[in-house]
Amino acid sequence: MKTVTVEVPEDSVSILAQDASRFGRQMLVAAVLRWFEEGRLSQGQAAEMLGMKRGEFFELLDEHRVSPVQMSIEDLEKDFRRG
Repeated sequence: MKTVTVEVPEDSVSILAQDASRFGRQMLVAAVLRWFEEGRLSQGQAAEMLGMKRGEFFELLDEHRVSPVQMSIEDLEKDFRRG
């Protein structure tokens, strides 16, 4: 693993989390979910970045109400037409 340092306003940690390590984890989860939604990460890559199995990642997606299917409507329609 690689350590990355991010500077945030002093109050950020107390507003959003109980401690700095929890805050760091929440920031990582938020970033990974966003990158997954944008199509920048696959399910496997996202799960790996968070140190979890794909099944656990699916549960996380459900918790955060993020669709596990990251396809456009047009791509889904094409797939359905192909059978």
